[in-house]
Amino acid sequence: MLYDLATIQSAIKRVLDKDVTQARLKSELEKAVWVPEVDRMIVVSDTIEGLDGSDRYGLFQKMTKDNRYQISTGRWKYARLLTAEEIAKCY
Repeated sequence: MLYDLATIQSAIKRVLDKDVTQARLKSELEKAVWVPEVDRMIVVSDTIEGLDGSDRYGLFQKMTKDNRYQISTGRWKYARLLTAEEIAKCY
């Protein structure tokens, strides 16, 4: 079930933190789930929706302020880890 941000904020205030702000909560919800090791191969795409079918790869360098992944070409992308099948194709 999906909840709107105000509902989530209200629940958190009741249970955990009375001072949580909507901006802080939004930031936490949108924070990157994982940060790979530098120079790790990742699958990249210009959009989040395009990640599942993407066959583009890059070497992770760092995170940007807007939670995108900078790759070795200097570009900022959305990313995910390679699947076992994708890793096997590399060898």
